[in-house]
Amino acid sequence: MLAILAVWMISQAGRADFRRQELTLPVIAGLGFGAFLVIIGRANGGAVFWPLVATRVASLPTISAFALLTRQPRLPERENLPLVLLSGILDGGGNAFVVLAAQAGRLDVAGVLGSLYPASTVLLARFILKERFTAMQSFGIGAALAAIVLITW
Repeated sequence: MLAILAVWMISQAGRADFRRQELTLPVIAGLGFGAFLVIIGRANGGAVFWPLVATRVASLPTISAFALLTRQPRLPERENLPLVLLSGILDGGGNAFVVLAAQAGRLDVAGVLGSLYPASTVLLARFILKERFTAMQSFGIGAALAAIVLITW
């Protein structure tokens, strides 16, 4: 419960208003993450990289269709390629750790800890973009750290 509260506090950007329509994409993303964790948890115990290859192969048509429907460019701009490559490497590494967690039998802990990623996004925005934390985000980061300690204890 503390982890859910932490994610909510971290994601607040100083706005007090709330619109139900804003929940559509987060709910879709949550369902996607949940389905990914369930599918990865069912992967063969000896395979680490084949489930990751399968997810990438499955995601390419989905991303391509989304790009076509929303008229987004299919390829990133040249100056963004280093960040795109770094993002892909970190994403692949994170997914590999999820597979390893599933094989170790601790997918429950990996799923909850993985859901705390907004904390790292806010921290990166602070250190790279020099953004300031709101009081709510500061409390959320503290709650996320406490949740991590409690979950792994």
